[in-house]
Amino acid sequence: MRSIADLLADARDYARQAASYAQGMEFSEFAADSMRRQAVCFCLVIVGEACDQIAAQIKPLPLGIPWRQIKAMRNFIVHVYWDIEDEIVYGVARSEALVLADQLDELRAKLEA
Repeated sequence: MRSIADLLADARDYARQAASYAQGMEFSEFAADSMRRQAVCFCLVIVGEACDQIAAQIKPLPLGIPWRQIKAMRNFIVHVYWDIEDEIVYGVARSEALVLADQLDELRAKLEA
């Protein structure tokens, strides 16, 4: 089992990677690039899995991080892959991934203090 610190680092790093893959692109470019879409989805799956394992180890869960929604997105990408909406994936990568990465860094710093 990975430590909470390692899981936080994994989730943070993959969230940042997802954001970097969508950075500087319009949605139409993102939607036309299947390799980039799949890379972002892979990153979001890792973020979801790491956050799910973090959530299983930390009680009570820190507020401000949408733990349930992160896990739900991971589950949707993995289990309902045929119905993934590229616009949602793009929006998460562009607007939410870096915010989450910063929140995970803050949580890691608090836990290490």
